[in-house]
This record gives sequence, structure tokens and C-alpha cells, in this order.
Amino acid sequence: MTYCLGMLCRAGAVFLSDSRTSAGMDNITMCSKMRVYEKPGDRVICILSSGNLSLTQATIALIDQDLHLGAADESHEQLTNRPSFYETVRYVGSKVREVEQRDRAALEADGFDFNIHLIVGGQIAGFAPEVHLIYPQGNSIHATRDSPFLQIGERKYGKPILDRGFSYETGLADAVKVGIISIDSTMTSNVAVGPPIDILCYERDSLAAKLRAHLGEDDPYLQQISHRWQDGIVKLVNEMPAPDFSKPALGFATAA
Repeated sequence: MTYCLGMLCRAGAVFLSDSRTSAGMDNITMCSKMRVYEKPGDRVICILSSGNLSLTQATIALIDQDLHLGAADESHEQLTNRPSFYETVRYVGSKVREVEQRDRAALEADGFDFNIHLIVGGQIAGFAPEVHLIYPQGNSIHATRDSPFLQIGERKYGKPILDRGFSYETGLADAVKVGIISIDSTMTSNVAVGPPIDILCYERDSLAAKLRAHLGEDDPYLQQISHRWQDGIVKLVNEMPAPDFSKPALGFATAA
């Protein structure tokens, strides 16, 4: 399983992903699910992936292949020469469909679904930052001011903190903290999601991927956030008023 998160802010965008690909009793494997493509001064593109690892790796391989061909022929369609972020996302979606056409029949014959989801975000010079989610069919949706985050993989455990603690107006530093808590909450409840945690904090109009982190299981900052969040929840619960069961009008029925 996987958990990846893209967060759109007024000040930029934040991307986080775990690295666990399997979690058997004696076989825990890891693989980074974040790829960052950068043309300083022109664009920064971050791709997060979840689903069948062979499918996500095949899609990234096709993207990298086009980048290699484009190095010799600038007119060759590739990830970093699309005129807008919408066209960039359409290009990535076309690579998903290319893999689907090649591999879906064989996967379904073996009893597997065509399972791949991607978050693609960043900024192209002259445009605002964007965050998109690409489905297995190659189509996409994008984050907005009213719905400023997108998740793929194991979403449910990390969503409550995002609903309560994150908005488009959240500053980048606080967005990173909320994102780490969201992933930590997921790791606590699902062993199939785990560190290292990859983070890209993109500053609007910087057109450079300069704020990145790779947090291992023993990373002091990751442990500090996890412990303080856990302790804070317990402290808040202890500080809340106790229910008054003597007042049925408040919603507590008196036992017969």
C-alpha cells in the first residue's frame, strides 16, 4: 500500500510520500514514490505514484525515455516542454494509457486490476502552482482553493487532520507539519505505509526544488512531530470537560 499527498497553498505547494511497497511478516520492501523534475527558472514538476509498482515504474520509464530523446530533439514531446501544466498532465496521462494498452490484458488474465494513480504538481513560469490527480484511465482532476489537497493510496487515516488543519491559506511550514502528521497517522494505523518519508516544499514562483527532505524511521524531527502529536491529543482529551450524564437535555439518557 501507499500514501501520497499533494497540498496546494497560496504560498506554493507541498508534496509528501511514504516509501513502503510491501509489508509481509518477514519481507518489508521500500521504494521511493516521488520523482522531481526541475528546469531552474522555467518549471518544477513533482510526480507521486501509487498502485502496482510495475505499472508506475513503467510509466516513469516512458517519461524518462522521452526526456532522453528530447535532449537530442527539442521538438520531441516530453514532460518538460509542454506549454502549460494542463498539457503536462495530459502528457503524463497519455503515458498511463500507453502502459494500459500494453499491459492491461495480461494483468487481468492473471487476476490483477490495472491499478495506478499519480499526483502531478508544481509550477511552470508564467502560471500559478497546480496539483493534479491522474486516474488509471489517464484523465485527471485538480486541487482548488476550496479543495486544496489530493491524496492517493491509503487515504482515510490521514484525511481528518487535513480536513481540520489545512486550507489554501495555510503557510508552507505549517502545511509541511500537517502533511507529516497526516502521514504519521496513516503509518500508525496501517503497517503497509511506512518511512522513509519524502518531502518537497515548493515555494511559489521560485521555479526551483530547493526545499526537500528524506525522513527515515529514526529521524529526530519525524519522531518529534509524531510524539508531540500523540501527547497533544491525550492532553487535549484530558483537558476537555467530562460529560454530565445527569442532564438528558444535553443528549445523555438516564439509565432506567
